[in-house]
Amino acid sequence: MKKLVLFLFLICSPTFASKNDFTGCWIGKIDIIRQELAIKICFENDSTGKILGKIDIPQQNAYNLNLSNISCNKDSISFDLIINALNIAKFNGKIFNPNSDTSKIKGSFRQMGMVGKFELEKYIEEPEQVSKVDVFEEEVEIHNGEVKLAGTFTRPKEEKRYPAIILISGSGLQNRDEEIYGFKIFEKISNELVKTGFATLRMDDRGVGGSTTIAGRSPTTFDFASDVEQMISFLKNRKDVDTNRIGLLGHSEGAIVAFIVSAKNKNVKFVISMAGPTIRGDSLILEQIKIQMKNQNAPDSLIRETLQDQNEIYNIIRKTKDFERAKEILRKQAKKQMEFYPEEVSSQISNTLIERNIQMQIESMRSEWFETFINLDPIDYLKQIECPVLLVFAEKDQQVPAEMNILRLRKLLKKKNFTIKTIANANHLFQKCKSGQMFEYSILPKKFAPQFTETLKDWLKTNVLAK
Repeated sequence: MKKLVLFLFLICSPTFASKNDFTGCWIGKIDIIRQELAIKICFENDSTGKILGKIDIPQQNAYNLNLSNISCNKDSISFDLIINALNIAKFNGKIFNPNSDTSKIKGSFRQMGMVGKFELEKYIEEPEQVSKVDVFEEEVEIHNGEVKLAGTFTRPKEEKRYPAIILISGSGLQNRDEEIYGFKIFEKISNELVKTGFATLRMDDRGVGGSTTIAGRSPTTFDFASDVEQMISFLKNRKDVDTNRIGLLGHSEGAIVAFIVSAKNKNVKFVISMAGPTIRGDSLILEQIKIQMKNQNAPDSLIRETLQDQNEIYNIIRKTKDFERAKEILRKQAKKQMEFYPEEVSSQISNTLIERNIQMQIESMRSEWFETFINLDPIDYLKQIECPVLLVFAEKDQQVPAEMNILRLRKLLKKKNFTIKTIANANHLFQKCKSGQMFEYSILPKKFAPQFTETLKDWLKTNVLAK
């Protein structure tokens, strides 16, 4: 995603509040050049009644930046984000449903000649109930050939054998907590599992944190599966692990890793899939492209043509490796998309920006990981799994859409010990969300949607602890 330059030092100038109450926090997005950037804005009154404001831009790791020139009246509000004298981001918006929990602000955004839109809605964070438990934690190292993996082993404090779960992160380089925009997904899950009576093992991915990688190689899904095999061996040699009850929990691509390992390794006694794909990698990416283009209100004809082009590129990767031809296809795509954009958007997109974006895509497609992923069909491995499997999907997931992935499982349900659950109003990270779009991840509360952790724990109590 092209990032806006919306940070550094700001100047705050106070203005007077109107009779509309803007105090509190608002979350939303800036939409510029068909790209979405999440923002969170909080307003408060000082002791004299003047409005002060701050903005967070998590995708740029920018927080608590002061807003300037805040002005509001009966139905509108404006404010500036001053980077320097020549770079000022200006927001001008109208208020809808003022002074209510359903208040919205929609308007225009301008910065250095670029024009876009922004929208905000009232944000009221519900407090999260967190209970603490005494735990034993140990920093561990596991070796897989020349690769060193660093991570954390956690269990309840009482010394005895516990069933253990290995947590496997999704695509991209993740730390042991699978931390995404400050949301420590695996740390939170580990805490819940330990409170339920499990030990957990979570490791930094290759090349992240304390883990090393092999220079010049992009690890594939099968490399990650090999790492998990070593993690299982590590657990089997521990005196505080019930070696007859070792399981895997994988998120997104991590679920595919869990399927691959558990299809052959009979030491795996149970599997939990969090938003794990069941369709082949190329089909999943095509569906993600389709969803993204629909979010941008692209016409069906452009979507169909783009998907056809992508299929041709995937065949190039599989067969000819003619990446010059792939570049031609991507340039054609860019040209078609520029025709779809309104003039005020297309005029802001330079040829340099287009070529840079194309080169980034080509570099990704050349990787071993990408070629492996587009050819991977998770069903090939799910068919071989004999242990109990919980497959949890998120209703509003736009990265691994629940409906189409559940549909592929239907034929297996009669033969396998599979349980399928869908968490309502949840996104790919299992946060309670509004649209499920990726821009929301960074501004939503850093906690799980209702029923998510209870779904995991209830299934584990029945299928693991009770046996």
